[in-house]
Amino acid sequence: MPPGPAATLGTALLLLLLASESAHTVILRAREAAQFLRPRQRRAYQVFEEAKQGHLERECIEELCSQEEAREVFENDPETEYFYPRYLECISKHGSPYKKNTDFITCVQKLPDQCYPDPCDKGGTQVCQDLMGTFYCQCRDGWAGRLCNRDVNECSQESGICSQICYNKPGSFQCGCYSGYALSLDGRTCHDLDECADAGACGEAQCQNLPGSYSCLCDEGYAFSSQEKSCRDVDECAEGRCEQACVNSPGSYTCHCDGRGGLKLSRDMNTCEDILPCVPFNVAKSVKSLYLGRMFSGTPVIRLRFKRLQPTRLVAEFDFRTFDPEGVLFFAGGHRDSTWIVLGLRAGRLELQLRYQGVGRVTSSGPIINHGSWQTISVEELERNLVIKVNKDAVMKIAVAGDLFQLDRGLYHLNLTVGGVPFKEKDLVQPMNPRLDGCLRSWHWLDGEDTTVQETVKANVNMQCFSLTERGSFFPGRGFASYSLDYARTSPDVGTETTWEVEAVARIRPAADTGMLLALVGDDQAVALSVALVDYHSTKKLKKQLVVLAVESVTLVLMEIKVCDGQEHVVTVSVNKDEATLEVDGTKGQSEVSPAGLQERLAVLGRHLQGSVLTFVGGLPDVPVTSAPVTAFYRGCMTLEVNRKVLDLDEAIYKHSDITAHSCPPAEPAA
Repeated sequence: MPPGPAATLGTALLLLLLASESAHTVILRAREAAQFLRPRQRRAYQVFEEAKQGHLERECIEELCSQEEAREVFENDPETEYFYPRYLECISKHGSPYKKNTDFITCVQKLPDQCYPDPCDKGGTQVCQDLMGTFYCQCRDGWAGRLCNRDVNECSQESGICSQICYNKPGSFQCGCYSGYALSLDGRTCHDLDECADAGACGEAQCQNLPGSYSCLCDEGYAFSSQEKSCRDVDECAEGRCEQACVNSPGSYTCHCDGRGGLKLSRDMNTCEDILPCVPFNVAKSVKSLYLGRMFSGTPVIRLRFKRLQPTRLVAEFDFRTFDPEGVLFFAGGHRDSTWIVLGLRAGRLELQLRYQGVGRVTSSGPIINHGSWQTISVEELERNLVIKVNKDAVMKIAVAGDLFQLDRGLYHLNLTVGGVPFKEKDLVQPMNPRLDGCLRSWHWLDGEDTTVQETVKANVNMQCFSLTERGSFFPGRGFASYSLDYARTSPDVGTETTWEVEAVARIRPAADTGMLLALVGDDQAVALSVALVDYHSTKKLKKQLVVLAVESVTLVLMEIKVCDGQEHVVTVSVNKDEATLEVDGTKGQSEVSPAGLQERLAVLGRHLQGSVLTFVGGLPDVPVTSAPVTAFYRGCMTLEVNRKVLDLDEAIYKHSDITAHSCPPAEPAA
């Protein structure tokens, strides 16, 4: 059989394609080749289709055709096998071709078109192409499969199609972004959202934009509350940051250690450590000395009673050293209403009080001897005279009418007390503070009949003196002294209006970097005012040697000090209703509170001073550790002047027995 028009045309097309390839070779991928060939196949078959349609009219529409005749029309088995069963269905449905039914004609004419009815998925197909015995569904972008009914998952096929999130959709995809980002105009990339552009994003907190997010920042010690849109104080104490006591404050906290127990804050500002001396003092004591100031109450430190068969006269000699201007050296005689003498110091000079036959006298003479150097003092009872000598020089010779030894029941008796009198000081001829911070050595009472005293002193270190002393009071790091002082005064400028002031000058040689110098404490145990050494800056959390001035637990002023250099430093404090100042060695300290905060604290202090307060030196009573910045006892030497009056520890209403009132051991020389 000669080739049909389609075959001839196909051969020509094939030759044409081969000729084109011989011109230059082009290598295409399979999908591109299909896209290239199918339109050309379509155009090639158009001629064939037109010829085929004419044969179909003659053979199967105008007349009834058999399958063999249909094969001659289509010239291939696939189309014939597709066409003929459906041709018979058209006859069955619309009747014989000879009836010329237009529905039959239309039915048969559509049978060769493989795209009728359209086998392709409507949503995924761009166009259906009728091919020889088959069809081709040209898919839209995002669809695949023979019928274009399978969605292409672009999110899994193409890497980087979206910069962050890819959402697959039927026949398509959509890019998305993480929280804090927005989709750019290209629909694929994301850019950061500046949440801080919204003024209410963080409320009163500071807003910081971050990649894909933002943060609400608060000052240290505060945390952001997303519900309240504000910064709330962090209660660090609830977090257990402090080893011992903790006080929370807005934006901060302060740890406190048991200062009275010898502890202070460690470098981490949370835990506690021992307060150790940073300057060693020469606290060696002499076993051959007798300390007169041990008994704060003025009670004698030594009591002796002599009994003689024969009349005996008093003979006493001893070496004496003191910086104290007033006090009792010794008493000799009977009882209060009998004959007696008292040798003491007043204004640094020897004073002799004596009572004979009910008549009292007072005599004072000689050089000033409270300069801290050893002096030899002797008292000798002669017939009708008493002779007092200093360094062998007679300074007093007093006529007396009687003897100090008194006859009682056949024996001559004499009572001798050292460092005090056996009765109240008010019963002296002229009242005197009996407490004398002084030292005796090489004593001889009645020709040396006092070996028991030497043995007692040797066995009791508290009765011994420092081997070396300097002027000042020594605070050993335990105990305190207290006074009842009045800080209120009536101002002459404003009539009867009562004002108050606290002025203090402390000359200190510290042995440790932490300790209380001066404090005013009310009846309610509130520490109204305090001046203390501390080795840390509470707000900056830094280790630094400072002097702090505080009202209750709030520091008003602070100043740096080289506390461990072994030198004397002068701390000056002035506080009144208008201001509070602190100086160290003439340099003014810096304020730690605002002007409004200062006035508030001074008003609090003023209310305390309207009530009853006691003045404490060198330490505090048993108060809570959080009641002041420092609760530790002071260790070192100190002399203190309050409201222009030097405080004499002998005049305190209480003094710890280990505090020396007028003598202080020197610092040991540096190695």
